[in-house]
Amino acid sequence: MKKIILGVMLIMLASSSFSQQTNPSPTFSKQDYLKKSKNQKTAAWIFLGGGATTLLTGLVIPKGEVVHEGWFGNDYKNDGIKAGLGLTGILSMAGSIPFFVVSSKNKKKAASVSISNEKIQSLQKGSFAYRFVPSVSLIIRL
Repeated sequence: MKKIILGVMLIMLASSSFSQQTNPSPTFSKQDYLKKSKNQKTAAWIFLGGGATTLLTGLVIPKGEVVHEGWFGNDYKNDGIKAGLGLTGILSMAGSIPFFVVSSKNKKKAASVSISNEKIQSLQKGSFAYRFVPSVSLIIRL
């Protein structure tokens, strides 16, 4: 009995694992891609501007008093704060690059997706007639 239950459970698991998706992912329209691109570009500019501001703040902060004199240079009171702000600024500016790249890709996708009414020829009552059919076109550039 246990083997039958185990076999049924294994078959159910296998069938749900290798079956097709029942509700496919939604397709995005041109407006969705443009909105997504705009939001990503805004985030990229915020990261870039915030990183530049943080880096400049780290550069502008005065060194402070000498804490330790060494052979290769002196250690100052504000060295840790300056280094932390500088590193945070550089990482933030570097983090803006992927947002710019993805924003550009989404803008290109928006340009390649269009929804329109296509005029097609169909046979109606023994003669050809034109009618309009809503269509979605997708341009894939290789």
